[in-house]
Amino acid sequence: MIQEHLPIITGKSKYIDDIVLPNTVTLYVIRSHVARGIIRSISLPENALLTLKWEDVKLYMPARIFPDMKNVQVKRYPVLADGKVNFVGQPIAAVVVNDRYEGEDVAENASVEIEALEPVVDPEEAINAKPIHDDLKSNIAISQDFDGGDLSLKSEAEVVVRRKLRQNRIISNPIETKGCIAWWDGDTLNLYVGTQAPFRVRDDLREALGVSPEKIRVISAPNVGGAFGNKSGGYPEYVLAAIASLKLHRPVKWIETRSEFLTNANSPGRGEISDLKLYAKRDGTALGIEGTIIVNIGAYTFGAGPMTPLFLARLVNGPYKLRFASINAIGVFTNTAPMGFYRGAGRPEAALMHETLMNDLAEEIGMDPMELRKKNLVDDDGYVTPLGLKYDSAGYSEVFEKAYSIYKEIKQKYKDKGLGIAFFTALISVPPGEAAKIKVENGKVNIYLGIGPHGQGYYTTFRKLASETLGLTEDKIDVYAGSTDYVKEAIGSFGSRGGSTAGSAVILASRELLKSINKDRLSLEDLQKLEGKEIEVFFRGDTIFAPGAHIAIVDVNKETGKVSVIDYYAVDDVGRILNREEIEGQLHGGILQGVMQVLGEAMIYDDNGNPLCGNILECGLSTAVEAPKRINLNIIEHPSKLPSQSRGVGEAGTIGGLASTFLAVENALKKKFNKTPIEPQDIIS
Repeated sequence: MIQEHLPIITGKSKYIDDIVLPNTVTLYVIRSHVARGIIRSISLPENALLTLKWEDVKLYMPARIFPDMKNVQVKRYPVLADGKVNFVGQPIAAVVVNDRYEGEDVAENASVEIEALEPVVDPEEAINAKPIHDDLKSNIAISQDFDGGDLSLKSEAEVVVRRKLRQNRIISNPIETKGCIAWWDGDTLNLYVGTQAPFRVRDDLREALGVSPEKIRVISAPNVGGAFGNKSGGYPEYVLAAIASLKLHRPVKWIETRSEFLTNANSPGRGEISDLKLYAKRDGTALGIEGTIIVNIGAYTFGAGPMTPLFLARLVNGPYKLRFASINAIGVFTNTAPMGFYRGAGRPEAALMHETLMNDLAEEIGMDPMELRKKNLVDDDGYVTPLGLKYDSAGYSEVFEKAYSIYKEIKQKYKDKGLGIAFFTALISVPPGEAAKIKVENGKVNIYLGIGPHGQGYYTTFRKLASETLGLTEDKIDVYAGSTDYVKEAIGSFGSRGGSTAGSAVILASRELLKSINKDRLSLEDLQKLEGKEIEVFFRGDTIFAPGAHIAIVDVNKETGKVSVIDYYAVDDVGRILNREEIEGQLHGGILQGVMQVLGEAMIYDDNGNPLCGNILECGLSTAVEAPKRINLNIIEHPSKLPSQSRGVGEAGTIGGLASTFLAVENALKKKFNKTPIEPQDIIS
């Protein structure tokens, strides 16, 4: 068993809401019940310890804009609504009371009058609709063209296939919602929070509050109950808790309810519409890809925001040797919650786009879909896409051959079932790198990291890597993570980067410790001599990729529309196995999430912008009933060039699970679909 899992499964771990500080009070947020409107009046109860409205804060959350973004319109997200509301669930006011139950009672006495305006909900309609923000020219947050390779090859194409897809939003729904405790120690803000990235939270608070970073301490809770991207930055509620603590001189706790989570900013991911063409020769040679990708970024420039359409545009090449690409990437404002990162954050959506096109091409030219993929698969020694992504050397051929052998076997076994296969290459977010610090204390080596674990086996994995590098037994090594106190700067745990990137930082720091005494391993005597020695490093590396091939087998009841995944095979190049048990857990969980995007998980809005799932089950969250009946994992090791030799695996399951299951349903019914999820009525009709 992974060491850090024991207190979790025995109920002895501490989460953010388990942390109790003396004299703590509770923050309660009053939210909009309409998708778009003008606030005419706010009446707040007098029996609260503190009330906050826009006039009391006048602050905005940071908007992440990068140098390569062009034609960007920015609309920053107000900490509390600045006279208008633009999505259901937007914070309007806050009250501070003695406990959360009192907060609900006090909030019932609050009164907010909103003059409703017509909302814009559909991303396609948003392009030409009247702007939802009066100070912007349109609802187009970003529109950027990506052209690369030899575009003249379009004229040489002998066949063109086209597929339009609408991937509905999904609520990330970790088992634990967000929460924080803010308190001021003199002029220093201390924030306990469940997070993937303490330094990103610190930086968001620094920008929102105008406080210098050295005056902000962010400490992740001892355990974080999942995140899936949702806990990778700061939120208005964290800012409000900090303001309230400053005014009241007391710790202020905010714990998000599940109902709040379902409508809150950054809770939904996905939400793209793609219309793409694949150009090819009749012999199956794929030439290039062209089309448009529209992303619903929600009401404000916040969270995943305008970076997502650009990221997707670069990823739709997939693991294939295309020779040109021409993509118009568009992000639009709508009266829905700002888009967040959800496990994979563009990678699964891109895989569905390129794999449906590959299947359509195979069908059009009468070629076996596996042979088509083999013909166009990139080589093991690397590849540069037409849009400039540099694929490192990886085990593409080994992944393919293993998947092909499985495919040929199960094709005979499941002749009357739907079989879908998806190839992909997962981008692992290594840059800019990650920090690690080693300090010899009390006869042990202590390793400190700034990333925020949220369900992974980081402590066990990093202890193992340090043990291997230093030549010490694991009982002489302790690992600490999740605080801005531990290192000077850090990035975070997302993008499948934890084991590969932070693990490389641990190895680099360990090597530097050995180098300082000119040895290739440590002895117990060395530990005594090194007492108090401290070394901090920041490992820097380039993006790497992890190829995979997933095969889903489905049984479809054509009378009820029920789909069951009866068998599932995954082949993944993980670089190097750092922790087999953790790899298996990450793949199993990711596959289930990918499958459920096809089978029913979605956040749907009505024409008035109202979310149509009011609880976790209505959003289609899976149970054991919907899970694949069997998952067969095949792990390939083609070491990366990182010190850890790893290739992250945290998002591989969502990437392969989505595309393979979608194609399996299509193949079972001999019918094309243009959206996720594929619902029973879609099958019956």
